[in-house]
Amino acid sequence: MKKMKKDSKRKLITVANPTSMISEEFTSIKTNIEFASIQTEKKVLMVTSAEPDVGKSLIVSNLAVVYAKQNKRTLLIDLDLRKPVQHHMFHFGRAKGITGLLLNEACDSREAIRPTEVPGLDLLPAGVIPPNPTTILNSNALLDMVKKYRDQYDQIIIDAPPVLVASDAQLIARFTDGIIFVIKSGSSEYKKVEKAIDLLHRTGNEIIGTVLNRPSIEAEKAYYTYK
Repeated sequence: MKKMKKDSKRKLITVANPTSMISEEFTSIKTNIEFASIQTEKKVLMVTSAEPDVGKSLIVSNLAVVYAKQNKRTLLIDLDLRKPVQHHMFHFGRAKGITGLLLNEACDSREAIRPTEVPGLDLLPAGVIPPNPTTILNSNALLDMVKKYRDQYDQIIIDAPPVLVASDAQLIARFTDGIIFVIKSGSSEYKKVEKAIDLLHRTGNEIIGTVLNRPSIEAEKAYYTYK
C-alpha cells in the first residue's frame, strides 16, 4: 500500500479516490474475505497484528469504508484501548466512545456512536483511555454490547490491539467470527509473527486471512491471502 503522509485532515484513500489502484486493493481484500466466509458468516471481524506500527489501523478504516460503499451497514469499533486512532482517521474527538458506554451510565449509544461522512458507516471510537483496558475487554458488558450491535449492522469491523503488546487481542477474539492478521513487509520479524499467530490460534478463533502491507513507493499494494 502506498506510503501516505501523516496529516490529520487528510481523507482516507477509499474516500478521496475510490477508483485508485490502492482503493481497488481494499475492494479485493473485502472480496477475498467474503470467499473465506462462504460456509460460515463472518459478521464480526477483528483486525490485528503482532506489533504496533504495521499500518493495521489504516487498513481497518479503509476496509470499513469499502464495506459501507457496497451497501453494507457497517460499524467500525476501535478496541485498541491503549493506543486508539480511529477517531483521528475520521476527524472526531476522543470523548465518549466505548469507555463512555461501559463506564458511564449517563452515556448512551446515540452519544458514543458517530456517523461518518461515508453513508452507511458508523464509528464507535475507543473514548478516553481507561486505566485498565483489560478489565473492559474481559467484561460481560462488552460481550453484550457487541451482541446487540450484531442485530443492528450488516458488518462489524474491530480495530484490535497488537497481539504481543498485551492479552487484549486474545480477549477480543472470544466474541468475533474471524481474524484478519496484518504483516508489514520488510519489518515484521518472523518469530514474532509466528508467536502472535500461535497465541491467536489458542483462542479457538480462526485467522481467515493475512494482509501483507507494503508501504514503500516501489510496492504500492496490500496483498491478501485467505484460507
